[in-house]
Order: sequence, then C-alpha cells, then structure tokens
Amino acid sequence: MTRGFLPRMVGELRPIIEAGGYEAAPAGTAPRPSLRKAIEGDAPRALIVEYKRAAPGSPGRPLPQYRTDAFLDRIRGARVAGLSCLTAAPHFDGSPSDLRALAGRDPRPILFKDFVIDRRQVDCAARIGASAILLLASLPRAGIDVPLAELADRAHALGLEVLLELHAPEERVWIDRVPADLIGVNVRNLDTLEIDRTTASATLEGLSHRSPVIGLSGVTGPESADWFWSRGVEAILVGSAVARSEEPLRLLASLQRRSEGGPE
Repeated sequence: MTRGFLPRMVGELRPIIEAGGYEAAPAGTAPRPSLRKAIEGDAPRALIVEYKRAAPGSPGRPLPQYRTDAFLDRIRGARVAGLSCLTAAPHFDGSPSDLRALAGRDPRPILFKDFVIDRRQVDCAARIGASAILLLASLPRAGIDVPLAELADRAHALGLEVLLELHAPEERVWIDRVPADLIGVNVRNLDTLEIDRTTASATLEGLSHRSPVIGLSGVTGPESADWFWSRGVEAILVGSAVARSEEPLRLLASLQRRSEGGPE
C-alpha cells in the first residue's frame, strides 16, 4: 500500500461520504451527452477543459477563483469537446454543486473528476448531470473497499461512461479488469504529486489501439500539448493553465495547432 497523497485522500473522503457530502440535489438537466462521442467527433486534437478551485502539486501562484458562469464565459467560443469538474473537497476545495451548476448552463459532456471510492459518489455523478466518472487505477493500492470493476458497472447501470486513468505501465493490467469507455494517462504520479513524463510515456506505448486515449495533467502550453499529441492521444485535459491564463481562448487555440515535429 502506498503512503503518500492517495491514502490521505481516501482517509479524508470516507467521513465526507458518510456525512452526506455527495447527497447533492438532482440537476434536472436533459439526458447526458457522451464524452466519448464528443472526443471522437473532435479528434484528432480534442480538448477537455477543467473547472477547478485548487491544484495541490501544481507549480505557480494559487488558482484564480472563478464562479462556474465566469469559467464558461472565459472559454466561450473555444473549440472544446467536453468539460471536467473537480468535485473533491479535500485539498481541491471542490463540490458536486460545481458540476451541477455547469450541467445546468452548458450542453457539453462533463467528467465527474474525483477520487471515486464509493458507490454513493457514482450515484451523485449521475444525479447532478455528469456524463462520465473518473476511476483511478492507482486507488486499489491506497486501500479502497469497493473493486473498481464494481464501480464501473454501477456507473454503466446509471448511464455514465467510465474514464480509467493510468500512470505507470504496470497499471495497464486494469484495462482488462475494468470495463472502461475511455483510457487516460496522467503524467503526474498522484501519490507523490510529481510530474513523471518518462513513466507516462512508457504507459502510453501500445495504447493507440485503445482509442480514445486522453492525456491528463501537465499541459501548460503548446510544447506540453505536443508531447501528448506526438504520442498518439486523441484528447488532452487542461485545467490550471486555462485558469491562470490572461488569454484563455488564445491558449486553447495554441494547444490544438500542429507544430513542426513536437517535442520528444
């Protein structure tokens, strides 16, 4: 079992779940659109933009605080396939109510970005208007009680898609254990919160047939985006860079441009 950030998150989330922290009211939105279809429709360079209030481990000044409506205004007009919302309260200051607000204002698919360890979080995601949930292949090492496959089955039963996140090559075994609709590779080691592109690059090798594949974390500009594009991903998720940017539309457009031979 790991002894870093992930076990702390699991320990801090459990009392929040038991206290009803994921009992948010229904969003009352229209049927959820498919995140997978949105990415496939915008491939080969689809963008998912994340709404987040804090970013532990991310370098730079604290994230500017935008309301959900201001966040949507900042990316209005950009070519964005889908949204992501970080709903975890510990260390991220997130809330399911943030995703519910986004779902009520924007028709695009939304990823429920959290450390999902309990069926009640999956139920919450379906209730508040999410299109997909994130499941972390690294979480079983942190001592969760419910198998990832069971959480994925619950999500599918509720009409949600599943994004399975990997970091290290040995985590690829979970692709055959968890019925996922999308695969993501995070350049950040979520136990240490350090960026490790060497490990992530090894994980990405051989995943091109597992379409669509999404690059997660570490995207600060065109060069870091090209790092992912050159390794065959169909989409990338970007959050902190957009929050900090004074020109978010220009930043997002730059992430989708083709450059002459991206960085290796």
